[in-house]
Amino acid sequence: MTTAADPAAEPPGGTVPATRRSDARVRITEAAMDLFERQGYAATTVDAIAEQAGVARRTFFHHFASKDAVVFPDHEALVARVTAHLTDSSGEPVDALAGALRIVLTSYLADPDLALRRYRLTRSTAELREREIAWVQRYQLVFSRYLDVRYADVPQGPMAADVVAAGLVAVHNHVLRQWLKRGGGGDALGELEEATAWFDRSVGLVQRGHGPRRVVVAVFDDDVDPQELVARVRDASAAPR
Repeated sequence: MTTAADPAAEPPGGTVPATRRSDARVRITEAAMDLFERQGYAATTVDAIAEQAGVARRTFFHHFASKDAVVFPDHEALVARVTAHLTDSSGEPVDALAGALRIVLTSYLADPDLALRRYRLTRSTAELREREIAWVQRYQLVFSRYLDVRYADVPQGPMAADVVAAGLVAVHNHVLRQWLKRGGGGDALGELEEATAWFDRSVGLVQRGHGPRRVVVAVFDDDVDPQELVARVRDASAAPR
């Protein structure tokens, strides 16, 4: 039951302005993080969070589906944004996925202080670490399904989709962890761009527009003519698969 003291309660015959809804969400988040840090995640109840935030229990559940959703509040919306981005992308698959990684990383960079608090809390709470792993797998599944379609006509396409999806998620997580360990300093987006380029260039899992790369191994005598060697490698590379 909503009390008169609840500033986020919906007035009779009307709706709560967006600014007031946003203020309530911020207050709930701040109250929850403060309580989690002071008395522990497991010992903190939804009622305690609502009381400290100055809102009704119903208002809490209007903004967050559960207690752990306060720690990971943006992932549902982010998964939807990432999925829409990939659906609308028509360029190279790795480029499309790099754009998806930027969307996710930017969400952390938007509020460094909150990102750092969540990082510390997650590291110290096994239940939250498991929840975080589940979200990482969710993103990886979205990437893999996207690549399944893009690699449908190439050899070993399904395997390449899983490998590339896992690799790019690992790239993002590495960059994010380094940024968090530095206390939120540095050019994380620039580092992500460099790391994604390294993955695309050096790991060699996917050739742009052609699916998995073909590897040619050349074995030759010490006295072979260099021009002849180049010609043989070129002919082998051009041969039908």
